[in-house]
Amino acid sequence: MSSSPRVAVVGAGAVGLSTAVQIQDALPSSQVTVIAEKFDRDTTSDGAAGIFRPVVDCFPGVQPQLLRQWMKDSFEFYHKISQTPDAVEAGISQLTVYHFQFLDESEKENVYEDIVYDCRPCTEAEKQMFSNTSNANYATRYTTVLSEGRWLLPWHMKRFKANGGIVVQKKLRSLEELVRRFDVVVNCTGFGSLDLLGDVEVSPNRGQVIRAKAPWVKHCLFVDDDIYIIPGKETVVVGGTRQQGDDYLNVRSSDRDRIWTRACKYMPSLKDAEWMWEWVGLRPMRSSFRLERETIRYKSGTLQVVHNYGHQGEGVALSWGTGKHACRLVCDIVSSMDSKSMVAKL
Repeated sequence: MSSSPRVAVVGAGAVGLSTAVQIQDALPSSQVTVIAEKFDRDTTSDGAAGIFRPVVDCFPGVQPQLLRQWMKDSFEFYHKISQTPDAVEAGISQLTVYHFQFLDESEKENVYEDIVYDCRPCTEAEKQMFSNTSNANYATRYTTVLSEGRWLLPWHMKRFKANGGIVVQKKLRSLEELVRRFDVVVNCTGFGSLDLLGDVEVSPNRGQVIRAKAPWVKHCLFVDDDIYIIPGKETVVVGGTRQQGDDYLNVRSSDRDRIWTRACKYMPSLKDAEWMWEWVGLRPMRSSFRLERETIRYKSGTLQVVHNYGHQGEGVALSWGTGKHACRLVCDIVSSMDSKSMVAKL
């Protein structure tokens, strides 16, 4: 293999771009190309709220220690950026969250409680901060990081291009199209892996939100796991839905009415807020999260692939941590190729 490994990252959401820039850092001599059909506002990452509050259920089959490492790596990265002048451009900020649970009789374990800032039970006074929350079964408060895809993606892309990265807008029908053109391919296509790989373990989980202009909202509110109010840089995200197996990409009025009615129940000040837009996206669900190496043999040749997809609703939040892991796998492949090349010369 040449001294400049050719690496393709397929997918330009938060996962793909986070992986691409880390490969550039780890392998400075490499030529990294991002290939995707959709960029920026056409991606699922653009519409995601981007709050860091990982849910263990989103990563079936992943060892707890490994998941915690991805959490730590991601949180440390976002925390570091939040302390720099880049924070505004990157859409990264700190936000205090109040989470009230009514439906669950047993308290959920917060696996990130020692990763985020000051995670603790709400005081009695804090339970009175919002409407209709004082009788929740459990109430938790913590401060975390918010990474808004609308700004995070362009920020990553700016850095990627500055480091010599190549961008190709193209819809791939098969990874076989990349055989002999690249030494390693990283698949970060999320729900797109259903068509690209024929991975029937991937399915959509539909999310619908309202973006409202409500600058007076300063705190984030979660009620159970289906109602959330998240103030961002320019708008407040009011959601949402978690509809498994549903791939309908248009706004449903029934979902809209339910979301807004319940949100206003707990935060009545939203009632007259101006709606800026509505958004629908498909979270990439998978029976088991996929982050692994694979050698794929096609008629035209062999392809070394690293898969990094199936993040469900945690794509933005954990993109840096899983990207770091994927980057290590790419480095392992490149190192192995170099060793074989040296042996062949002997």
